[in-house]
Amino acid sequence: MAVPWLQIVQLVPSIVEVSRELLKRTKRMPEPQELPVPQNVDELAQRVLTLEDNERRQAELVSQMAQQMSILSRAVSALHRQVLWLGGTAVVAIVVAIVAIGMAATGG
Repeated sequence: MAVPWLQIVQLVPSIVEVSRELLKRTKRMPEPQELPVPQNVDELAQRVLTLEDNERRQAELVSQMAQQMSILSRAVSALHRQVLWLGGTAVVAIVVAIVAIGMAATGG
């Protein structure tokens, strides 16, 4: 599976900006008087359901991030292997070129 590096690089600034804004919003704790007080059991139950839904979505997000990290790790490992092969090929090509130059210089 090819990693769309160009798209990722183009989206990084907006991702960072949105994540910083989200972090700022979540760090600011509301004052106790700003928090709505549930008036009955139904409102309290609805708030609990909302919190549970939010927790489920966060768990899904963490799972997706873990999957993406796994894919990224595999891609980096594959790139590392390709770099090693490329380096080995370059060394062989240099050795062949040096031998060819040496043979040409000696007239052989």
